[in-house]
Amino acid sequence: MWLDTEWQQHGLDALRATLDVDTRQRNEMIQFLMDEGFWDAEKLSWDGAIARWNDCLNPGKNSFFKIGELWALTKRFGRHDLFLAMAEDLGYEVRLRPTEERRQALVAQLVDVLKRNEAAISAARSELSRLHSGDTPSPGTRGSNSVVRFRQTDDDSMPGSF
Repeated sequence: MWLDTEWQQHGLDALRATLDVDTRQRNEMIQFLMDEGFWDAEKLSWDGAIARWNDCLNPGKNSFFKIGELWALTKRFGRHDLFLAMAEDLGYEVRLRPTEERRQALVAQLVDVLKRNEAAISAARSELSRLHSGDTPSPGTRGSNSVVRFRQTDDDSMPGSF
């Protein structure tokens, strides 16, 4: 077996370190999973949610946290043990980027989004202006002999998909 029991135990220990919290924080985490739509509060009672939480931490049960649940909990509650263990196991060094570096990256991302939105707004305004001024071509402006041809090409591996 490529992955041995020691590796599995290391992963389980890291998962427990990430999620082994006191009752108050466990309840906050469960409520977060429900509020964010990971767990359906209409279908899962509070006692059922606690049982599910405990089952997910028990390797002998068939319940598991989904990767999105773990990622969201790690991000929201700042408990990074599982993430750090995975990075170490895969040979990565992890460093927390300084706040200013993260801020600059987010500002750059915001500027890019604003530029794209400005271009889309400008194009829509131009189209509206043309419509308003009556500057749009009418359907009958094509020559009677002009032919429009459409070609359907489907080069992907799933015919009919896009």
